[in-house]
Amino acid sequence: MSAPGHVAPPHPALGAEAMAEMYAHARRDYPNECCGIVYGTKGAPVADRAVACVNTQNDLHAMDPIANPRDARTAYNLGAGDLFKLSKSLRSEAPAKIIYHSHVDVGAYFSDTDQAAAVMDGEPSYPVEYVVIDVQADRVGGAAQFAWDAAQRRYLEVGRYPGL
Repeated sequence: MSAPGHVAPPHPALGAEAMAEMYAHARRDYPNECCGIVYGTKGAPVADRAVACVNTQNDLHAMDPIANPRDARTAYNLGAGDLFKLSKSLRSEAPAKIIYHSHVDVGAYFSDTDQAAAVMDGEPSYPVEYVVIDVQADRVGGAAQFAWDAAQRRYLEVGRYPGL
């Protein structure tokens, strides 16, 4: 991972198997966004166990298209069960370290919508970083990792991963 250096380390490094699973998940779910959580050993610098979650955005859109105008092609939403597992893991020896999702055909960046969904009352909702995967019809174009910058009160890019 290359690091632009916007936010001081340490940042959880993705293990090769976790990255491979995340990229495979993005390809499987294309043309919809995928989402998942990467866990790692408490105190260790690596996030090495990627767990695919179900993107519930299509269900939300179907139930209330006015409140949820975007479908899973342009949005993701972790379900209540996955959020419960994430929260429970934070008290375990293998906490969640990264939440990931894909962007379909538009590149790996942390959108304004991503920023808004990741904070509550101006603070991070969870003590995790985020990875956004650039997935296209024929390949994964890479990924970018984002961490909270307390001074700027927003998530900033801290690294890039190559594509396949």
